[in-house]
Amino acid sequence: MAEKTTYRTRQRDEILRFFDEHRDRCFSARDLVGQVDAGEATIFRALSTLTNEGKLKKFTGGSGESAHYQFNASECALHIHLKCRGCGQLIHMDCAFMKEILAHFKNEHAFTVDCGQTVIYGLCGECTGENIHSSEEEHYHD
Repeated sequence: MAEKTTYRTRQRDEILRFFDEHRDRCFSARDLVGQVDAGEATIFRALSTLTNEGKLKKFTGGSGESAHYQFNASECALHIHLKCRGCGQLIHMDCAFMKEILAHFKNEHAFTVDCGQTVIYGLCGECTGENIHSSEEEHYHD
């Protein structure tokens, strides 16, 4: 059986460029309608192709939520992600605490986390109206 050839199209290139320019955000296919010069069916096909090629990452939250996509930067395999269900923001958890968690899983549970596939869902400080610094201080002083 012959291998299927993937053709580069202007719309596909435009969609990939859009994601590259918004690396820290996730978008559903419907979010792209009006943002790129392509119809909805073309957007769905391009997202599938770009995901299969490893250029985009696909996140699904379950509960009937639409799939969201993000540019697949190589550094994303090195840290856990926090995804806001409110605004769609994707936070790259690249901090010492994250490294402690990963070390704990490995040392105490003999479990190596696939960070590139790990997403924790919740609400960001902007969506909850919380000041990140005051909530951290409260958390650590309980």
